[in-house]
Amino acid sequence: MELEYYLPRRDLQDYVRVYYYFSSDIAAKQPICAELGNIRILLNGAGRIYLPNGEMKTISKGFLLGPTMGAYKIELEAHTRVFGIGVRPRGWDVLLGVSAAEITDNVIDFSAFAGRIAGQYIEEIGNAPHISMMAAAADRYFATVLERRRGRLKAYPDAMEHWLLNPHDLNLDQLVGMMDVSRRQTDRVAKQVFGASPKLLQRKYRALRAADRIRAGNSNWADAAGASFYDQSHFIKEFRTFIGVTPSQFADNQAELISTVRSKRRDAAGHISLASL
Repeated sequence: MELEYYLPRRDLQDYVRVYYYFSSDIAAKQPICAELGNIRILLNGAGRIYLPNGEMKTISKGFLLGPTMGAYKIELEAHTRVFGIGVRPRGWDVLLGVSAAEITDNVIDFSAFAGRIAGQYIEEIGNAPHISMMAAAADRYFATVLERRRGRLKAYPDAMEHWLLNPHDLNLDQLVGMMDVSRRQTDRVAKQVFGASPKLLQRKYRALRAADRIRAGNSNWADAAGASFYDQSHFIKEFRTFIGVTPSQFADNQAELISTVRSKRRDAAGHISLASL
C-alpha cells in the first residue's frame, strides 16, 4: 500500500484541505472512519464503497463522497490507484455550490454534477504521471472555479468550527451564543456547511479526537475517551460507530489504513484543525 499527501496551493487551502495519492497492489476491504467530503478520481482498477447505512456504490471514474456521519467501508481490487481531494467545509458552497447535507453519507458522479470542464480536468489528472502534476491540474481547476464564484463568498461560521474542536464538549446553548443567531439558524448553518446537526457533529468529532489519543499512545480507555462518554460501553459503541472498529482493534493496528490516514493527514495539516480531523 502506498499513501502520499500533497498540499494545494496556498490561496486554495481554505477550501481544499489536501490532495492524496493511494495505490494498492493487493485487493483490500478496509473500514474508513467518518470524515469530511472527498472528490476521488479512479486512475486505474475498480472498487466499491459501502456507505454507513450499508448501501453499496460502485466507484466511478470521478466521484464525490459527501461528509460521512459514520464509518464506512471501501473495497478495492488489486492494482487500484486513486487520486483524492479533501474538500474543507468552506469549500462546499464556494467550490461546489451545494449544501453539504445534500450529499452527506452519499456518493455521486462528479463529472455529471460539476459539468464538462470538471470532466476535462479529471481526464488530465488521470493521464498525469505523478501526484505533483495531478495536484497542479487540480489547483488549476479549483482556481478557475474560485474565480468564477468569488462574488458569492459567504461568511464562514468560525465559531462553529471552534465549538466542534473544543475538547470540553460545550453544550448547544453555548454554541448558539457563540454563533449569535437562533438555534434553528445554527442547525441550518451546521447542515449547510458541515453536513449534519450540531449534536451529531459533536458526537463524530469527539470520537475522532479519541482515536487520535489512542494513536498518540493513550492505551487506557478512560484517558482516550476523556470526559465525553458515560462509561466504557458507551465509549466503545460511539467509537465503533464513527471509526469502524473497537478502540482495542484500533490500538492493535487492525485498522491499519485508518491509522495511517489519520497520522499522515495530521502531519500534512501541521496543526489541529478540521482538515486534520
